[in-house]
Amino acid sequence: MRQSLLALLTALIFVVPSFADEKEAPHRPLTDADAAAGKPLYLRECSGCHGDRGTGTGPAAEFVDPRPRDFTKRRFKFRTTESGQPPATADILRTIERGVPGTAMPAFSFLSADERKSIAAYVLKLAELLDEPEHAPIPDPGAPPVGTPELLAKGKEMYKDAGCATCHGDSGTGDGQSAKDLKDASGRPIAARDFTAGVYRGGGDPKDIFYRLATGMDGTPMPSYRDSIDPPEMWALIEYVLSLRVPAAATTRPADPIAAGRAVIAKYNCQGCHVLDDGKGGDVGPDLRVSAQKLYPQWVRTFLKAPREYGKIYPWRIYRMPHLGLSDDEVDVLTKYLAAVGKRQEGPIALPDTGKFPAEKLAEGQLVFFLRCTECHNLGTVIGTPLAKQQGPDLIRVARRVDYEWAKKWILNPKQVDPKTRMIIPDITPEQVDAVRMFVWKTAIDADKAAAAEQQPHVAQAQ
Repeated sequence: MRQSLLALLTALIFVVPSFADEKEAPHRPLTDADAAAGKPLYLRECSGCHGDRGTGTGPAAEFVDPRPRDFTKRRFKFRTTESGQPPATADILRTIERGVPGTAMPAFSFLSADERKSIAAYVLKLAELLDEPEHAPIPDPGAPPVGTPELLAKGKEMYKDAGCATCHGDSGTGDGQSAKDLKDASGRPIAARDFTAGVYRGGGDPKDIFYRLATGMDGTPMPSYRDSIDPPEMWALIEYVLSLRVPAAATTRPADPIAAGRAVIAKYNCQGCHVLDDGKGGDVGPDLRVSAQKLYPQWVRTFLKAPREYGKIYPWRIYRMPHLGLSDDEVDVLTKYLAAVGKRQEGPIALPDTGKFPAEKLAEGQLVFFLRCTECHNLGTVIGTPLAKQQGPDLIRVARRVDYEWAKKWILNPKQVDPKTRMIIPDITPEQVDAVRMFVWKTAIDADKAAAAEQQPHVAQAQ
């Protein structure tokens, strides 16, 4: 009995410090208030792929490879913390800011630092990690050594000794003998990284690769080598891995605009959000077959360069198109792709001559708009619609965006053009459609002219 009591007291003595240590562990620098602010941002920017609840099952998920991360499983690939530990807050923030090259995850550096912080907090909340202590990263490895032939030779030796070729192949092309059998923690096939492509999802800086080797990639077959490879050998291995990069061969873009567009689309995984010319893709964003019919190429070009500046076009859609950082050449290719799909020609926007619109038709159109269209659409500040009712686009800028002639076919029978549209058949006559078009386009064109005139004095002052 005395021995049992002594054992119990001894156990309690050793338990107490563990509670004290837990209390002293640093808290994450994010709060529930941050997560609350992050929820609407997450839904707008992230849920299209990762899903409302962070399970990786958003509407775009089935159309992208690799599949989006399931946050609820608490496995994060890109970390600076020990293998098996949750990521540091800085790890989440870094991934949001930089994106994941070679995947559908874009860089969200166009969001403000506060917005990214709020999204990170909500991601951690979805993973049930927000209230857990912050895990410390492994020690900073410092700057990589200067490359030398000896370092490279040592790295080649380490590549062989560490078994890297088993998955990544002797020449680093991702074709090792085990590559075809690799699966992630959910049982889905996973490809070994092709080092010759020079695309590193966790970042291509040597220190980024050091962390991947040292901490492993949770949820994948990639283990941690921190306990088996010393830092000097790790740097040598990294030197060798980076040496495997092969400069991309110059390629000639297809002359066919649709084929050329598909190549750019594949690079940015546009099929995750949009139905493409072949009828395949997600419905996070508009069906590009419909967009191609109605949109002026000039507007498409302007929008693709800065999609966030135009504003949210479809109020009923939760999601927003990210700023992808397309090059001018890629913008040109995608503009021509849409024009080809819609059988449109680039050229001056064909605005109707509103001076020839009869006054009685404009008055009729205004009345029909009030009676049939304001349930979903507003017309800038000319005709306002409560935000809760706005389901369709604000039509005050429609003249610079949508083809006037196409609009008649759309208004008469939108379901015939796009069976998935939320716009109802308004049940109005072709004559009433003409009147509505006249009223809306004249109002929109007049608003554009007024805005341009207002900007002129500011431009003159700046000059």
